[in-house]
Amino acid sequence: MQKENQDIIIAIISGTLFVLLFGFITFLVVVNYVRRKRKLFQEKEAREVTFQKELLQAQLEMQEHTFRSIAQDIHDNVGQILGLVKLNINLLSLEFKDNETVETLREQTNKAIAELRHLGTSYHADRLAEQGLIFAIKQQLNQLQKTGMFTTSFHSEYERLQMSKSQVIFLYRMLQEALNNIVKHAKASTIQISILPSGDEVCITVRDNGCGFDRTDKGFKPGIGLISMQERAEMINVRVEVSSIPKTGTAVNFIFKQKNV
Repeated sequence: MQKENQDIIIAIISGTLFVLLFGFITFLVVVNYVRRKRKLFQEKEAREVTFQKELLQAQLEMQEHTFRSIAQDIHDNVGQILGLVKLNINLLSLEFKDNETVETLREQTNKAIAELRHLGTSYHADRLAEQGLIFAIKQQLNQLQKTGMFTTSFHSEYERLQMSKSQVIFLYRMLQEALNNIVKHAKASTIQISILPSGDEVCITVRDNGCGFDRTDKGFKPGIGLISMQERAEMINVRVEVSSIPKTGTAVNFIFKQKNV
């Protein structure tokens, strides 16, 4: 009888250990399955992010190629026509010396050629990378000032920013988008751009005194321009921070680290 009781106890203990062991093994299998599933999901997400970045990169490269083609066409075609106009005006000036109308035409043609050259330069990626972002920003503000619609100001505590060519091009396009939004939507009269240190980073701020907007408003929807800036920013490790107050203005901050040299 005692032996039977011992056998029963041993059987119960063995069964319990088996159940615990089986449960533990099942737990390990489930945990491993969940981990593998999570890893596969993360890898899938990473591939999708990489694909989207590569797609955006291809789109931006195509855009830059288009800009370069436009700049070349402007230089070759319109520039040539203006050059011929300038030549004919010079011939007229020999025949009609000290004629105010001819002199006015000469000045306007020279101005048109200069503006055309500036326009072509602003779209030429290689020239942009060579001259630097600060030079390009000053040029862009100068163009806006000349329209007579805006009072612009620029302040930088840097003479030149250390950035890769792709960073210069992408960040410049983002700044153009910010300025374009001001021109189209802000109803502003002043535009200020500053480039200041922010800890170990650089902060480029584009500020206007326009109508502003409320991002917490239920009816607010970010436009394509803002979405485009965010997408480009992610590609070159730039943070975009937008702050706006209705009827007061908007400030867009581009924050990044300079390239080590």
